Amino acid sequence: MASTYEVVTVNRAGREHRRPYTAESELAPGSVVRLDGRDWLVEAVEDGRVVAKPARYRLTLRHPDGREEVGAMRRYRPDAPRVGHMFATGQVSWQVIDERLERDGEGPYLQLVAERDFGEVEGLPNHELEHAEARDELPEPAQATFARADDAGLEVELVALEPGEAPDWAEAEAYIDALILEEIEDDLLEQCGVDPNNDPRESWLDKVKERLRTDLERFRADVEGDHDEIEEWDFRDGRIFASVGSYEDESNPDSGHGWLCRLADVGALSAAGFQRVRRAQLLP
Repeated sequence: MASTYEVVTVNRAGREHRRPYTAESELAPGSVVRLDGRDWLVEAVEDGRVVAKPARYRLTLRHPDGREEVGAMRRYRPDAPRVGHMFATGQVSWQVIDERLERDGEGPYLQLVAERDFGEVEGLPNHELEHAEARDELPEPAQATFARADDAGLEVELVALEPGEAPDWAEAEAYIDALILEEIEDDLLEQCGVDPNNDPRESWLDKVKERLRTDLERFRADVEGDHDEIEEWDFRDGRIFASVGSYEDESNPDSGHGWLCRLADVGALSAAGFQRVRRAQLLP
C-alpha cells in the first residue's frame, strides 16, 4: 500500500526543503528516494517525517579467503548496485549479497558487500557487465588515487575513451547549445549556479548553458594540458579520466570534479565520445 511522507532535505546553500513523497512501500533508514533529479538516502523516519541526505554508497568485495577490498565512496545514481546486483571484473563474477546503513564524517551512506558468484560470466546480462579488469593491471597512479580518495572520504568520478578514440569537442558544444530546460534536472540547475527560488525562470537555461560551456572549455584545456584538475591514465590501450572531490565540489565552478560531474550528468561528455565508468571496486 502506498504511503505519503514529508521528506526533509538540505541543499548546498543550507536551505531546508520539506516535500511530500508517496512511496509504494514503507520507507526505512537505508531506503533511497529520488527528488528533484537527485537520489537521497533516508537517514531517519519518525511519524511520517523522513530525514534524507545526498545518497552515497561504498562497495566492498569479499573474497572466498575472507580478504576484503573496500571501494571508494561513490555518489548514488539510478544504476548503482543493490542487493542481488551482478557484475563482473575480468572473468570473475560477483553478486551483491548485503547492504547496510553506515555513517562517516560526511553523513550516512550505503555499505554494500559483494561475494564471488561461481556461475558462468557468460550468463550475465550484457548491460550488467563492468568494464573492469584485475586489480594488478591498474596503473600505479590510479591505485594511489583510489586510496587517497578512500582515506579522505571523497568521491571518484571516471570517464573513459575507447582505444584510438579522440574526443569530439564540437559535438559536445552542439549538444550543450541544443539543451532545453525540460532536459535539465533540478539538481543540475543548482550545480550550475541557478537559484530556483529567486532567479527568474526565463534566465535559468542561459545560466546553465553558460556554466556548462565554461566547464567544457576548462575540462578540455586541462585534459589537453597539464592535468591540474583531471587525472589521465592509460588502461588497456584506452584512456581513463578521473576527478576526485566532495559533494560540495559538484557545484564549484573552479573544481575539476565539478566540471566532470556536471558535464557527465547532463550528457555532454557522452556526446563527445566519453563513457562513464563505474570502478568503485578497484582499490589497492
